[in-house]
Amino acid sequence: MRSTEVARRYAVALYQLAAEEGTVAQTQEELQSVVEDTAQAREVGRYLAHPLVDRARKAELVDKVFPGLSERIRNLFGLLIRNRRESYLDLIYGEFVSARAAAEGWIPVRVTTARPLEGEERDRLAGRLERALGRRVRLEERLDDRLLGGARIETEGRVLDGSLRARLDGLRAQLES
Repeated sequence: MRSTEVARRYAVALYQLAAEEGTVAQTQEELQSVVEDTAQAREVGRYLAHPLVDRARKAELVDKVFPGLSERIRNLFGLLIRNRRESYLDLIYGEFVSARAAAEGWIPVRVTTARPLEGEERDRLAGRLERALGRRVRLEERLDDRLLGGARIETEGRVLDGSLRARLDGLRAQLES
């Protein structure tokens, strides 16, 4: 079972190191890229998390799959492999974003839509969310082609599902009762 507290310790240490080096944004982008690539190539994630695979072989795989990693992220991988915490990468990314948000005074908001937001739409949504939450927001946009329209907004463990699919599901439930 994975612990967010363990992930938070790695993430905070990584954030502090990146802040000292002035590379917070680059570190977040690189970590996000590695997490997304690992999630898309599920075999890589399973291999790295498998307890019977030798640590040296895991390190070799990381070198082959991610040849352009910065020293900072390569060291993180090495530490995770050494401590058998390879499966924590996605949690560490989430905690890194939270640490950065707390330090910089903004709140991450995930917005899932069927199509990319246009510039004016994005600005208007960000403005409304900032007024509603009373803090600066940083939108993290996701696309989901299963949505018919509208948006699903997630922040600080709260979800506002204004998608057309959610509205139709609600209407269906009302008609069935």
